[in-house]
Amino acid sequence: MAKKPEVVSTTYHRLLDSRAATLSGSSAIQYALLADPDHAQVFLLITAAEGGGNFNREVVALDDLEAAVDAAPAGKPFGSKQLKGAYQGRSNNNAPYASAALLAQGLLAKSPEVKFGLVKAGDWDAWRLQMMALPGEVFVFPPVSPEAAKPVTATSAEPKGRKKDKRGGNRFIPVVETAEAGEEVSDANPA
Repeated sequence: MAKKPEVVSTTYHRLLDSRAATLSGSSAIQYALLADPDHAQVFLLITAAEGGGNFNREVVALDDLEAAVDAAPAGKPFGSKQLKGAYQGRSNNNAPYASAALLAQGLLAKSPEVKFGLVKAGDWDAWRLQMMALPGEVFVFPPVSPEAAKPVTATSAEPKGRKKDKRGGNRFIPVVETAEAGEEVSDANPA
């Protein structure tokens, strides 16, 4: 049986929690701006999608997002998918949600010529300095749950033979014993 890769948490400083309308304007996302402990680099983390869209909870460096924006043809509007290269995850919503956050921060603007087109805007370096000057609060990502910190013992492990419920997490499904043929089943509660 293959071992799951160990998840390593990283400590950041959360500088800002905010909300932004999606590019279509039909729903909203929530995002956090983070800095490394030395406040040398700024990161973006999408934390929630109010419209229910799926996305990868992935911390992405602002430098990587800016490099993706700068890779677009100069002087021409680009689509939100331009930011896809900054993400390791494969969700189609990562790039549009990141674009919505950058739009809300004034680092991108909507193109007047192309519907849903974006252009680079604002002074990214000045914005970085402004963000890194914020004190922030300690933020660990991914968060470590108390259960994950405990070593797995034979008594706390799932019994063999139970299948993982695909709707998320292992769910205990009690075994229901069926009556043998010819036995009566009583509906009365013995309480």
